[in-house]
Amino acid sequence: MPSDVVGRITNKVNATRVTDVQNDTVRLEYSAAGGGEVDGHRVTDIATHESVRLADGTETATVKIVVQATQGGDQLVLTGSASGVVRGGSVRFEGVLHARSTTGKFRDLNGTSLLAVAEMTDNETVEHVWRRFPE
Repeated sequence: MPSDVVGRITNKVNATRVTDVQNDTVRLEYSAAGGGEVDGHRVTDIATHESVRLADGTETATVKIVVQATQGGDQLVLTGSASGVVRGGSVRFEGVLHARSTTGKFRDLNGTSLLAVAEMTDNETVEHVWRRFPE
């Protein structure tokens, strides 16, 4: 991975729910799970993504992600928000995640804000890339 990339995760959406509809606004909730690499460690993760989709195709979202190292079980919690545009059956989000982990493999990320890009394809696979902010 390039030096500014902290993580790459691939998730599969395993549940989608419409939680509210008001005029041209739809509130959605996605649950996903998968894995990849974060800070040089193989990981698994689970995530909940809550979004507001407007009729013009724009979407804003909040996300909660729990990442766990496959060796040793250390945990990293990420929360954040993003915005994106729906095109065809896919959505690309860009936003910021805030990392929390006070012990173990991920403690160097504690308190770090990360630039996040996530692309959800029409087959409900989500590719995440997380980068450090440029210094």
